[in-house]
Amino acid sequence: MNNILLENVQQTMNAIKADPEVGKKNFSARINWQDGVQNQASIGEFPPLLMDEPQPLGGMNKAPNPVEYLLAAAVGCFAITFEVLASQRGIALEKVEAQIEADIDAAVFLGIKEGHGGIQNPTIKLRAITTATEQQVKEIAQFALRKSPVLLSLQAEINLVTE
Repeated sequence: MNNILLENVQQTMNAIKADPEVGKKNFSARINWQDGVQNQASIGEFPPLLMDEPQPLGGMNKAPNPVEYLLAAAVGCFAITFEVLASQRGIALEKVEAQIEADIDAAVFLGIKEGHGGIQNPTIKLRAITTATEQQVKEIAQFALRKSPVLLSLQAEINLVTE
């Protein structure tokens, strides 16, 4: 359904039900400083991603900054969760577009003032053309908000180890 390998998803679900440890997976990413505030992110066997900052924050604006990658990951995870959930319910997807916007207070990041330095007021806009009713789309989208691993990770406490 919708070119999602639902058989694989079901096999994974069955394996996790039989042994919950199967559902635990370790992910990692590695950063290597390049120059200035440019860093290269390596994730698995994929081509590296460049990160930079805009010029007002000391960068050369040669690539998205980490906050932009975070937002892309958040909305991407939400969309994938929505697509899988809809497909599991037999809903055909013609088009799914999701956009996220959020604010950030650079004064906190730069140490000018105290406060919340992370993203604020995140808003996801979803546009889905499907065989589902508007109510079904809303229900699946709300469920995706509650189950998206990346969105949930934004609430996680980070453990720091320095070497």
